Amino acid sequence: MVAVAPCPLEKGIICNVDGQEITLIEDIAQRHKFTLKDIKKKQPIIKYGYPIGIAKDIRK
Repeated sequence: MVAVAPCPLEKGIICNVDGQEITLIEDIAQRHKFTLKDIKKKQPIIKYGYPIGIAKDIRK
């Protein structure tokens, strides 16, 4: 599952999403998505209950 940043979010802050605390590991631009749990490669990405894509490993 993913959430959408309502404003620019900085690396290291803790976001509370539906009672779940998420510590950001990188900066997130406004309106960009971030994961709420680990997503393995090739798993579906879910936004608002609907699949919007498939995860792929792009970290460097």
